[in-house]
Amino acid sequence: MNDRTISICQDKNESENHPDERIIAYKDKSALADEYKDFYKNLDYAKLTIIASDRFVEACEVFNKLFKRVEAAGGLVKNEKDEFLFIMRLGKWDLPKGKLHKKESIPDGALREVTEETGLTGIEISGKLPSTFHIYTDRKGREILKETFWFRMRCSGNQKLVPQTEEDITEVRWFTENELFIPLQNTYASIHSLMEQCLA
Repeated sequence: MNDRTISICQDKNESENHPDERIIAYKDKSALADEYKDFYKNLDYAKLTIIASDRFVEACEVFNKLFKRVEAAGGLVKNEKDEFLFIMRLGKWDLPKGKLHKKESIPDGALREVTEETGLTGIEISGKLPSTFHIYTDRKGREILKETFWFRMRCSGNQKLVPQTEEDITEVRWFTENELFIPLQNTYASIHSLMEQCLA
């Protein structure tokens, strides 16, 4: 949520002990909603950690119901040189992704979005990655919880990269692993976390 983090854990040991972290115990739906509202308004905290113990699944379900859900899909694309593909959108480096169409499968949506946003063709899915979650407010004032499903992808050939300018994409670029510090110092917390898991 604007590079601030909300984490639901079973155990306090899963907390990162962030200096600006607020840690609470999960009680019920009403208390969780109040804690979320307080965190949203209070910018003194960078992270909210909810310890749910054996009620972890319940806490996740309750948290989900605080929002309208939106699903998106995208890809971490590598070429034959093992370079990583990033897009520049609205001044930040990002991975190609977008909302799923109605009745579209998640893998098909991910491939379509990558093709549309980068101009690449003949992309193949080579594996699945963890989902990321992002909270934002839409134009109607509704709070949205967007889950993005990610896939590892491969492409071949020396293809021309074409940014989808109508989606505010101004650049599409390959980075070697040694160059990843460039996009990672100007990207979103969710993308940074995803890349850390991929490179671990």
